[in-house]
This record gives sequence, C-alpha cells and structure tokens, in this order.
Amino acid sequence: MALSGDHVVVKMDDAGGTLRTFAAGDITSVDLGLSVDQHDVTGFGDAVHNVINGQLQAPVTLKGYLTTTANTGTHTVIQGAFAAGAQVTLRVAVGDNAPPQAGDPEYSGEFVVESYKPVIETGGAVRFEAALKPATGTAPAWGTMS
Repeated sequence: MALSGDHVVVKMDDAGGTLRTFAAGDITSVDLGLSVDQHDVTGFGDAVHNVINGQLQAPVTLKGYLTTTANTGTHTVIQGAFAAGAQVTLRVAVGDNAPPQAGDPEYSGEFVVESYKPVIETGGAVRFEAALKPATGTAPAWGTMS
C-alpha cells in the first residue's frame, strides 16, 4: 500500500535516536508492504491447494526529495541512520482530509535502513529511495495517533 499526499506525516529517528518530522512535501511516497509467507499444506486427496499464513513481512520504501536541512532533512536523517546501522522508529500518520491529529491512523514500528539510494537526474531535483526492514521481533502495526 503506497501512501502519498498532503495529509501524510512521516517521522523517523535520526542516528542519535531522536524522532524527527520530515517537512511537508519532502516525502513523496511511503510504501507499506505488508504480506505474509504462505505455506502449502495441501494433502494428496485435497481438491484444491490449501495454505496457512506464516511470518509477516513488513518492508517499507520511502521516496522523496533529498534535502540537507539540519536535523530534519531527508538526507541528514536517513543517510545518518543508514551509515550508523542504527535501529530507528518510523511513524506514518494519515490525516482524514486534514493534517493528522489524535485518533487518526498511524503505522509505526522499529526498523533498520537496508538501503539508501540518491537518484540524480540531469535537469531535475535530486531524489532518493530508501528501503527499511523490521528490526525487532515485534511486527510493525497500524494503530491510532495519540
């Protein structure tokens, strides 16, 4: 599920563990790829394939503009966490046609930045793509913003 728009607020820890809020417009897409491993448990006499759900996979892909603002720039925060190999908290709040507020949906979890790729194109803005994977045994989840 890819999220984008004016009313999505993305926060992430920097390399020092301080939660930072990215400026509006810096993040252009957040892909929250929730899926589960499925295992085939079909028996020889079964008429159809039968599966059971296994472990959750919850990779996140962030895309946006590379900014170097002190403390809150996308490059400053994401590249710093990637270089340090730091575990980070990621929070993605979604407002209901307005800026997010208490009670609105929020996706959160602990992640490690797996990759960070600046994309430089002639005549265009410098963009980036970052891939995050869950860092702990606790699965990221949807909840409500407090």
